[in-house]
Amino acid sequence: MRQFVETLRERFVARLLFSQVLARFPAGMLSIALLIHVEQTFGEYTAAGFTLAAFGIGQGIAGPLGGRLLSRFGMRNVLTPTMLVCAATLTAIALTSPSLPWLLALAFLGGLTVPPIPPAVRTVYPKLVAGRRLQALFSMDATLQEIIWIIGPLATTTIAALWSPRGSILASAALLIIGGVWFITSPPIGTVRIPRSPRRMGMVLREPVVLIMVVSSFLAIGSWGALDAAAVARFGHESPLVGVVLGLGAVGSVVGGVISGSLPMRRTSLATRIAVAVIGTVLALVLIDDAALLWIGYFIAGAACAPFFALTNAAVAATVRFSDTAEAYGWLGTAMLIGAAASSAIAGVAIDADGARGGMLVAVAFVVAALLVAVSVIRWLPDLRDHDLQPRPETMPIVIPD
Repeated sequence: MRQFVETLRERFVARLLFSQVLARFPAGMLSIALLIHVEQTFGEYTAAGFTLAAFGIGQGIAGPLGGRLLSRFGMRNVLTPTMLVCAATLTAIALTSPSLPWLLALAFLGGLTVPPIPPAVRTVYPKLVAGRRLQALFSMDATLQEIIWIIGPLATTTIAALWSPRGSILASAALLIIGGVWFITSPPIGTVRIPRSPRRMGMVLREPVVLIMVVSSFLAIGSWGALDAAAVARFGHESPLVGVVLGLGAVGSVVGGVISGSLPMRRTSLATRIAVAVIGTVLALVLIDDAALLWIGYFIAGAACAPFFALTNAAVAATVRFSDTAEAYGWLGTAMLIGAAASSAIAGVAIDADGARGGMLVAVAFVVAALLVAVSVIRWLPDLRDHDLQPRPETMPIVIPD
Protein backbone atom coordinates (compact mmCIF):
# COMPACT_ATOMS: atom_id res chain seq x y z
CA MET A 1 0.00 0.00 0.00
CA ARG A 2 2.90 2.38 0.73
CA GLN A 3 4.03 1.90 -2.87
CA PHE A 4 0.63 3.19 -4.06
CA VAL A 5 0.78 6.23 -1.79
CA GLU A 6 4.30 7.13 -2.86
CA THR A 7 3.35 6.77 -6.52
CA LEU A 8 0.34 9.08 -6.12
CA ARG A 9 2.62 11.73 -4.65
CA GLU A 10 4.59 11.94 -7.88
CA ARG A 11 3.84 15.09 -9.83
CA PHE A 12 0.72 14.94 -12.05
CA VAL A 13 0.13 11.23 -11.35
CA ALA A 14 -3.00 11.64 -9.20
CA ARG A 15 -4.57 14.14 -11.61
CA LEU A 16 -3.97 11.97 -14.66
CA LEU A 17 -5.16 8.83 -12.89
CA PHE A 18 -8.42 10.22 -11.57
CA SER A 19 -9.27 12.48 -14.51
CA GLN A 20 -8.98 9.60 -16.98
CA VAL A 21 -11.24 7.47 -14.79
CA LEU A 22 -13.86 10.24 -14.78
CA ALA A 23 -13.55 10.75 -18.55
CA ARG A 24 -13.91 7.01 -19.16
CA PHE A 25 -16.79 6.62 -16.70
CA PRO A 26 -19.40 6.76 -19.52
CA ALA A 27 -18.03 3.40 -20.70
CA GLY A 28 -19.73 1.81 -17.69
CA MET A 29 -22.99 3.62 -18.37
CA LEU A 30 -23.60 3.69 -22.10
CA SER A 31 -24.28 0.02 -22.80
CA ILE A 32 -27.19 -0.10 -20.37
CA ALA A 33 -28.29 3.49 -21.08
CA LEU A 34 -28.48 2.89 -24.84
CA LEU A 35 -30.14 -0.49 -24.33
CA ILE A 36 -32.92 0.94 -22.14
CA HIS A 37 -33.39 4.09 -24.24
CA VAL A 38 -33.57 2.34 -27.62
CA GLU A 39 -35.78 -0.47 -26.31
CA GLN A 40 -38.26 2.05 -24.90
CA THR A 41 -38.13 4.13 -28.10
CA PHE A 42 -38.66 1.28 -30.58
CA GLY A 43 -40.33 -1.24 -28.28
CA GLU A 44 -37.93 -4.06 -29.14
CA TYR A 45 -34.56 -5.37 -28.05
CA THR A 46 -33.49 -6.13 -31.62
CA ALA A 47 -33.12 -2.43 -32.40
CA ALA A 48 -31.24 -1.96 -29.13
CA GLY A 49 -28.91 -4.81 -30.03
CA PHE A 50 -28.16 -3.33 -33.44
CA THR A 51 -27.47 0.04 -31.83
CA LEU A 52 -25.03 -1.43 -29.33
CA ALA A 53 -23.35 -3.38 -32.12
CA ALA A 54 -22.93 -0.20 -34.21
CA PHE A 55 -21.45 1.63 -31.22
CA GLY A 56 -19.12 -1.31 -30.48
CA ILE A 57 -17.92 -1.57 -34.08
CA GLY A 58 -17.08 2.12 -34.04
CA GLN A 59 -15.14 1.69 -30.80
CA GLY A 60 -13.30 -1.32 -32.19
CA ILE A 61 -12.08 0.69 -35.17
CA ALA A 62 -11.24 3.69 -32.99
CA GLY A 63 -8.85 1.73 -30.74
CA PRO A 64 -5.76 1.31 -32.93
CA LEU A 65 -6.73 4.19 -35.23
CA GLY A 66 -6.95 6.63 -32.32
CA GLY A 67 -3.63 5.45 -30.97
CA ARG A 68 -2.05 6.01 -34.35
CA LEU A 69 -3.51 9.51 -34.66
CA LEU A 70 -2.11 10.48 -31.25
CA SER A 71 1.43 10.10 -32.55
CA ARG A 72 0.68 11.84 -35.83
CA PHE A 73 -1.22 14.93 -34.67
CA GLY A 74 -0.48 15.20 -30.94
CA MET A 75 -2.62 14.17 -28.01
CA ARG A 76 -4.59 17.36 -27.45
CA ASN A 77 -5.27 17.76 -31.16
CA VAL A 78 -6.90 14.31 -31.22
CA LEU A 79 -8.50 14.11 -27.79
CA THR A 80 -10.28 17.48 -27.94
CA PRO A 81 -12.23 17.07 -31.22
CA THR A 82 -13.08 13.43 -30.56
CA MET A 83 -14.39 14.35 -27.11
CA LEU A 84 -16.57 17.12 -28.51
CA VAL A 85 -17.95 15.06 -31.41
CA CYS A 86 -18.65 12.05 -29.19
CA ALA A 87 -20.45 14.19 -26.59
CA ALA A 88 -22.46 15.94 -29.32
CA THR A 89 -23.41 12.58 -30.85
CA LEU A 90 -24.59 11.21 -27.50
CA THR A 91 -26.59 14.37 -26.93
CA ALA A 92 -28.23 14.01 -30.34
CA ILE A 93 -29.16 10.39 -29.59
CA ALA A 94 -30.72 11.45 -26.30
CA LEU A 95 -32.63 14.53 -27.46
CA THR A 96 -33.79 13.54 -30.94
CA SER A 97 -35.91 10.67 -32.24
CA PRO A 98 -34.15 9.53 -35.43
CA SER A 99 -35.22 6.56 -37.51
CA LEU A 100 -33.31 3.34 -36.87
CA PRO A 101 -30.85 3.77 -39.80
CA TRP A 102 -29.95 7.27 -38.63
CA LEU A 103 -29.72 6.06 -35.04
CA LEU A 104 -27.28 3.33 -36.10
CA ALA A 105 -25.21 5.92 -37.96
CA LEU A 106 -25.13 8.16 -34.88
CA ALA A 107 -24.19 5.20 -32.66
CA PHE A 108 -21.37 4.21 -35.01
CA LEU A 109 -20.08 7.80 -35.06
CA GLY A 110 -20.30 7.97 -31.28
CA GLY A 111 -18.24 4.79 -30.91
CA LEU A 112 -15.75 5.88 -33.56
CA THR A 113 -15.11 9.20 -31.77
CA VAL A 114 -14.75 7.88 -28.22
CA PRO A 115 -11.56 9.75 -27.17
CA PRO A 116 -8.49 7.45 -27.12
CA ILE A 117 -7.80 8.25 -23.48
CA PRO A 118 -6.58 4.78 -22.38
CA PRO A 119 -3.72 4.60 -24.92
CA ALA A 120 -2.89 8.25 -24.25
CA VAL A 121 -2.61 7.95 -20.49
CA ARG A 122 -0.78 4.61 -20.58
CA THR A 123 1.71 6.10 -23.00
CA VAL A 124 2.32 9.02 -20.63
CA TYR A 125 2.69 6.94 -17.45
CA PRO A 126 6.29 5.83 -18.20
CA LYS A 127 7.25 9.50 -18.58
CA LEU A 128 6.12 10.23 -15.00
CA VAL A 129 7.42 7.28 -12.99
CA ALA A 130 9.59 4.20 -13.54
CA GLY A 131 10.37 0.79 -12.11
CA ARG A 132 8.24 -0.53 -9.23
CA ARG A 133 6.29 2.71 -9.06
CA LEU A 134 5.26 2.35 -12.68
CA GLN A 135 4.15 -1.21 -11.93
CA ALA A 136 2.12 0.14 -8.98
CA LEU A 137 0.63 2.82 -11.24
CA PHE A 138 -0.49 0.26 -13.83
CA SER A 139 -2.05 -1.76 -10.99
CA MET A 140 -3.91 1.28 -9.69
CA ASP A 141 -5.10 2.11 -13.20
CA ALA A 142 -6.44 -1.42 -13.67
CA THR A 143 -8.03 -1.46 -10.21
CA LEU A 144 -9.77 1.89 -10.64
CA GLN A 145 -11.32 0.61 -13.87
CA GLU A 146 -13.53 -1.55 -11.68
CA ILE A 147 -15.14 1.58 -10.20
CA ILE A 148 -16.41 2.30 -13.70
CA TRP A 149 -18.04 -1.13 -13.94
CA ILE A 150 -19.36 -1.16 -10.37
CA ILE A 151 -20.84 2.32 -10.11
CA GLY A 152 -21.55 2.96 -13.81
CA PRO A 153 -24.44 0.50 -14.28
CA LEU A 154 -25.89 1.43 -10.88
CA ALA A 155 -25.77 5.15 -11.73
CA THR A 156 -27.37 4.48 -15.11
CA THR A 157 -30.33 2.56 -13.75
CA THR A 158 -30.80 5.07 -10.93
CA ILE A 159 -30.85 8.06 -13.30
CA ALA A 160 -33.14 6.20 -15.70
CA ALA A 161 -35.57 5.43 -12.86
CA LEU A 162 -35.54 8.91 -11.28
CA TRP A 163 -35.33 10.91 -14.51
CA SER A 164 -35.37 8.97 -17.80
CA PRO A 165 -33.10 6.82 -19.98
CA ARG A 166 -32.38 9.97 -21.99
CA GLY A 167 -31.05 11.49 -18.78
CA SER A 168 -28.57 8.62 -18.41
CA ILE A 169 -27.15 9.30 -21.87
CA LEU A 170 -26.96 13.05 -21.22
CA ALA A 171 -25.20 12.38 -17.91
CA SER A 172 -22.66 10.23 -19.78
CA ALA A 173 -22.00 13.07 -22.22
CA ALA A 174 -21.57 15.54 -19.35
CA LEU A 175 -19.11 13.29 -17.52
CA LEU A 176 -17.16 12.82 -20.74
CA ILE A 177 -16.79 16.59 -21.13
CA ILE A 178 -15.93 17.26 -17.48
CA GLY A 179 -13.44 14.40 -17.17
CA GLY A 180 -12.09 14.97 -20.66
CA VAL A 181 -11.35 18.65 -20.08
CA TRP A 182 -9.70 17.85 -16.75
CA PHE A 183 -7.55 15.21 -18.41
CA ILE A 184 -6.70 17.12 -21.60
CA THR A 185 -5.64 20.27 -19.72
CA SER A 186 -3.19 18.30 -17.58
CA PRO A 187 0.34 19.57 -18.41
CA PRO A 188 1.82 16.18 -19.41
CA ILE A 189 -0.84 15.79 -22.12
CA GLY A 190 0.44 18.98 -23.70
CA THR A 191 4.16 18.39 -23.19
CA VAL A 192 4.67 14.69 -23.91
CA ARG A 193 5.20 14.11 -27.61
CA ILE A 194 4.74 10.67 -29.13
CA PRO A 195 7.12 10.26 -32.08
CA ARG A 196 5.49 9.30 -35.36
CA SER A 197 5.97 5.60 -35.98
CA PRO A 198 7.98 4.82 -39.11
CA ARG A 199 5.99 1.62 -39.57
CA ARG A 200 2.62 1.08 -41.21
CA MET A 201 -0.46 0.73 -39.08
CA GLY A 202 -0.82 -2.80 -37.75
CA MET A 203 2.89 -3.64 -37.95
CA VAL A 204 3.12 -3.38 -34.16
CA LEU A 205 1.24 -6.69 -34.04
CA ARG A 206 4.42 -8.32 -35.33
CA GLU A 207 5.92 -7.69 -31.90
CA PRO A 208 5.55 -11.09 -30.17
CA VAL A 209 4.62 -9.65 -26.78
CA VAL A 210 1.97 -7.34 -28.28
CA LEU A 211 0.41 -10.18 -30.27
CA ILE A 212 0.43 -12.46 -27.21
CA MET A 213 -1.25 -9.83 -25.07
CA VAL A 214 -3.84 -9.08 -27.77
CA VAL A 215 -4.77 -12.76 -28.11
CA SER A 216 -4.77 -13.24 -24.31
CA SER A 217 -6.96 -10.17 -23.86
CA PHE A 218 -9.44 -11.41 -26.45
CA LEU A 219 -9.79 -14.76 -24.66
CA ALA A 220 -9.65 -13.57 -21.05
CA ILE A 221 -12.11 -10.70 -21.49
CA GLY A 222 -14.26 -13.05 -23.55
CA SER A 223 -14.45 -15.32 -20.53
CA TRP A 224 -15.59 -12.51 -18.24
CA GLY A 225 -18.14 -11.41 -20.85
CA ALA A 226 -19.65 -14.91 -20.92
CA LEU A 227 -19.69 -14.95 -17.11
CA ASP A 228 -21.79 -11.77 -17.15
CA ALA A 229 -24.26 -13.31 -19.60
CA ALA A 230 -24.45 -16.48 -17.52
CA ALA A 231 -25.25 -14.50 -14.38
CA VAL A 232 -28.13 -12.72 -16.11
CA ALA A 233 -29.44 -16.06 -17.40
CA ARG A 234 -29.11 -17.64 -13.96
CA PHE A 235 -31.04 -15.02 -11.99
CA GLY A 236 -33.03 -13.06 -14.61
CA HIS A 237 -32.28 -9.51 -15.72
CA GLU A 238 -34.70 -7.99 -13.18
CA SER A 239 -33.20 -9.78 -10.16
CA PRO A 240 -30.99 -7.70 -7.83
CA LEU A 241 -28.83 -10.80 -7.37
CA VAL A 242 -27.33 -10.19 -10.82
CA GLY A 243 -25.88 -6.90 -9.63
CA VAL A 244 -24.74 -8.47 -6.37
CA VAL A 245 -22.87 -11.33 -8.05
CA LEU A 246 -21.28 -9.14 -10.73
CA GLY A 247 -20.48 -6.49 -8.14
CA LEU A 248 -18.68 -9.03 -5.97
CA GLY A 249 -16.70 -10.08 -9.02
CA ALA A 250 -15.62 -6.46 -9.45
CA VAL A 251 -14.76 -6.24 -5.75
CA GLY A 252 -12.59 -9.32 -6.24
CA SER A 253 -10.81 -7.46 -9.03
CA VAL A 254 -10.12 -4.52 -6.73
CA VAL A 255 -8.73 -6.84 -4.06
CA GLY A 256 -6.61 -8.65 -6.64
CA GLY A 257 -5.29 -5.36 -7.99
CA VAL A 258 -4.25 -4.13 -4.55
CA ILE A 259 -2.53 -7.41 -3.70
CA SER A 260 -0.74 -7.80 -7.03
CA GLY A 261 0.47 -4.19 -7.13
CA SER A 262 3.57 -5.06 -5.11
CA LEU A 263 4.20 -8.53 -6.59
CA PRO A 264 7.03 -9.03 -9.10
CA MET A 265 6.05 -9.66 -12.71
CA ARG A 266 7.79 -12.81 -13.90
CA ARG A 267 7.66 -14.66 -17.20
CA THR A 268 5.12 -16.99 -15.64
CA SER A 269 2.92 -14.20 -14.21
CA LEU A 270 0.53 -14.16 -17.18
CA ALA A 271 -0.17 -17.88 -16.81
CA THR A 272 -0.43 -17.57 -13.01
CA ARG A 273 -2.97 -14.76 -13.14
CA ILE A 274 -5.09 -16.46 -15.79
CA ALA A 275 -4.92 -19.68 -13.74
CA VAL A 276 -6.68 -17.83 -10.91
CA ALA A 277 -9.45 -16.93 -13.37
CA VAL A 278 -9.67 -20.57 -14.46
CA ILE A 279 -10.13 -21.68 -10.85
CA GLY A 280 -12.86 -19.09 -10.25
CA THR A 281 -14.69 -19.79 -13.51
CA VAL A 282 -14.66 -23.58 -13.03
CA LEU A 283 -15.84 -23.08 -9.44
CA ALA A 284 -18.70 -20.90 -10.70
CA LEU A 285 -19.68 -23.67 -13.11
CA VAL A 286 -19.70 -26.21 -10.28
CA LEU A 287 -21.75 -23.87 -8.05
CA ILE A 288 -24.15 -22.74 -10.79
CA ASP A 289 -27.16 -24.24 -9.01
CA ASP A 290 -26.25 -22.83 -5.58
CA ALA A 291 -27.29 -19.18 -5.53
CA ALA A 292 -25.84 -18.70 -2.05
CA LEU A 293 -22.31 -19.79 -3.03
CA LEU A 294 -22.09 -18.85 -6.72
CA TRP A 295 -20.57 -15.49 -5.81
CA ILE A 296 -17.42 -17.23 -4.55
CA GLY A 297 -16.54 -18.34 -8.08
CA TYR A 298 -17.22 -14.86 -9.46
CA PHE A 299 -15.11 -13.25 -6.72
CA ILE A 300 -12.12 -15.51 -7.45
CA ALA A 301 -12.46 -15.11 -11.22
CA GLY A 302 -12.71 -11.34 -10.73
CA ALA A 303 -9.59 -11.34 -8.54
CA ALA A 304 -7.55 -12.08 -11.67
CA CYS A 305 -9.03 -9.22 -13.72
CA ALA A 306 -7.12 -6.13 -12.51
CA PRO A 307 -3.82 -8.05 -12.16
CA PHE A 308 -4.25 -9.29 -15.74
CA PHE A 309 -4.84 -5.74 -17.04
CA ALA A 310 -1.85 -4.42 -15.10
CA LEU A 311 0.43 -7.11 -16.52
CA THR A 312 -0.66 -6.65 -20.14
CA ASN A 313 -0.17 -2.88 -19.92
CA ALA A 314 3.25 -3.20 -18.24
CA ALA A 315 4.45 -5.81 -20.74
CA VAL A 316 3.53 -3.59 -23.68
CA ALA A 317 5.16 -0.56 -22.06
CA ALA A 318 8.40 -2.47 -21.55
CA THR A 319 8.74 -4.11 -24.96
CA VAL A 320 7.64 -1.73 -27.74
CA ARG A 321 9.11 1.48 -29.00
CA PHE A 322 7.62 4.68 -27.61
CA SER A 323 6.24 5.64 -31.02
CA ASP A 324 4.25 2.38 -31.13
CA THR A 325 2.87 2.30 -27.58
CA ALA A 326 -0.36 4.22 -28.24
CA GLU A 327 -1.29 2.02 -31.21
CA ALA A 328 -0.39 -1.13 -29.24
CA TYR A 329 -2.70 -0.10 -26.40
CA GLY A 330 -5.38 0.64 -28.98
CA TRP A 331 -5.13 -2.92 -30.30
CA LEU A 332 -5.44 -4.24 -26.74
CA GLY A 333 -8.66 -2.27 -26.29
CA THR A 334 -10.06 -3.53 -29.56
CA ALA A 335 -9.23 -7.14 -28.67
CA MET A 336 -11.10 -6.74 -25.39
CA LEU A 337 -14.16 -5.28 -27.10
CA ILE A 338 -14.25 -8.01 -29.76
CA GLY A 339 -13.64 -10.70 -27.15
CA ALA A 340 -16.50 -9.51 -24.99
CA ALA A 341 -18.84 -9.20 -27.99
CA ALA A 342 -17.92 -12.58 -29.45
CA SER A 343 -18.21 -14.46 -26.19
CA SER A 344 -21.52 -12.77 -25.34
CA ALA A 345 -22.92 -13.81 -28.73
CA ILE A 346 -21.72 -17.40 -28.35
CA ALA A 347 -22.91 -17.49 -24.74
CA GLY A 348 -26.33 -16.29 -25.87
CA VAL A 349 -26.67 -19.24 -28.23
CA ALA A 350 -25.43 -21.62 -25.53
CA ILE A 351 -27.84 -20.15 -22.97
CA ASP A 352 -30.77 -20.66 -25.34
CA ALA A 353 -29.71 -24.30 -25.70
CA ASP A 354 -28.69 -25.17 -22.13
CA GLY A 355 -29.57 -22.26 -19.86
CA ALA A 356 -27.05 -20.52 -17.61
CA ARG A 357 -24.86 -23.63 -17.55
CA GLY A 358 -24.34 -23.26 -21.30
CA GLY A 359 -23.12 -19.69 -20.87
CA MET A 360 -20.81 -20.80 -18.07
CA LEU A 361 -19.32 -23.53 -20.28
CA VAL A 362 -18.49 -20.86 -22.86
CA ALA A 363 -16.72 -18.86 -20.14
CA VAL A 364 -14.72 -21.93 -19.13
CA ALA A 365 -13.75 -22.63 -22.75
CA PHE A 366 -12.49 -19.07 -23.27
CA VAL A 367 -10.48 -18.87 -20.06
CA VAL A 368 -8.94 -22.34 -20.49
CA ALA A 369 -7.91 -21.33 -24.02
CA ALA A 370 -6.33 -18.18 -22.55
CA LEU A 371 -4.38 -20.30 -20.05
CA LEU A 372 -3.15 -22.66 -22.77
CA VAL A 373 -1.91 -19.66 -24.77
CA ALA A 374 -0.20 -18.16 -21.71
CA VAL A 375 1.57 -21.44 -20.85
CA SER A 376 2.68 -22.10 -24.43
CA VAL A 377 4.33 -18.67 -24.89
CA ILE A 378 6.19 -18.31 -21.58
CA ARG A 379 9.60 -18.28 -23.29
CA TRP A 380 8.63 -15.22 -25.36
CA LEU A 381 7.37 -13.19 -22.39
CA PRO A 382 9.55 -10.61 -20.64
CA ASP A 383 10.78 -10.93 -17.07
CA LEU A 384 9.82 -7.58 -15.57
CA ARG A 385 11.14 -8.10 -12.04
CA ASP A 386 14.11 -5.76 -12.45
CA HIS A 387 12.81 -3.85 -15.47
CA ASP A 388 12.10 -0.12 -15.31
CA LEU A 389 9.15 -0.67 -17.71
CA GLN A 390 10.31 2.16 -19.94
CA PRO A 391 9.50 1.82 -23.68
CA ARG A 392 12.31 0.85 -26.02
CA PRO A 393 14.14 3.86 -27.44
CA GLU A 394 13.51 4.82 -31.05
CA THR A 395 17.17 4.24 -31.90
CA MET A 396 19.78 1.97 -30.39
CA PRO A 397 23.57 2.33 -30.35
CA ILE A 398 25.40 -0.01 -32.69
CA VAL A 399 28.82 -1.48 -32.22
CA ILE A 400 31.22 -0.86 -35.09
CA PRO A 401 33.88 -3.55 -35.25
CA ASP A 402 37.50 -2.48 -35.41
